Amino acid sequence: MNKFGYSKVEILIVIVLLGIVAFIAINKTSYAFAVNEKDAVNEVKYLIEVQAKDYAMANTTLFDETSTTYISVDDLVEAGYLMGDANGIVTDPTDENKNFNDKKVKLEYDEENNDVSATVID
Repeated sequence: MNKFGYSKVEILIVIVLLGIVAFIAINKTSYAFAVNEKDAVNEVKYLIEVQAKDYAMANTTLFDETSTTYISVDDLVEAGYLMGDANGIVTDPTDENKNFNDKKVKLEYDEENNDVSATVID
């Protein structure tokens, strides 16, 4: 037994234990950063709905004839309420080949409360 330091077996045991602890910690924390695809799509839809509501409140002439109207995501991009990529395309976060530009947004105006509700139509 060496009185001035640790033996090779003791150092090896400590290294193995640290490796096991690191493996468990990395494995557990990797799930914390995982993105749920459904949540990502819902977040984009929520963003579209919020921006559509702002667009409708700024353009109340949309509701001159009826309290319900439809706009497209392209309308929001062209008006500057949404930003897409360089071509103005709002991509689906789960599939880069899909986009939201062809989606319609239903706008309903509540004249009593002076409020608009927006819903993305699938």
